[in-house]
Amino acid sequence: ITCNPKWPEIQNALLLGQTAQDRPDLISRIFNMKLKAIFNDILKEDIFGKVLAYLYTIEFQKRGLPHAHVLLILAQTYKPKTVADYDTIISAEIPNKNSNPDTFNTV
Repeated sequence: ITCNPKWPEIQNALLLGQTAQDRPDLISRIFNMKLKAIFNDILKEDIFGKVLAYLYTIEFQKRGLPHAHVLLILAQTYKPKTVADYDTIISAEIPNKNSNPDTFNTV
C-alpha cells in the first residue's frame, strides 16, 4: 500500500492553502489508519485465506510519502497453485476511455 496525498481523508483535513506535504502528522495518521484497515481485512476477514504469519515494513519515498511492503504466509490449502488461482487474486485492466477518461489518461 502506498499513501496517496489525494485521499479524501487527507484533502478534507487540510486548511486553505495547505498541501499534504505541510502535514506529515496527517499523512502518517491516515496512512496508519488505512494500513490497519487492510490488515483487518487480511487477518480477521481472511480475504486471502488463513494467514499463518506476516511481516511488513514501512518505508518513505523521496517526497516523504509512506508505503508498506507486506509478506503473507498462507496456510497450505489457501496458497495459489495455478494461473487461475492467481487470477482470482490479481487483476489489471485498462480503464474505459469513454466512461473514465481521467483514469484512462493517467494509465
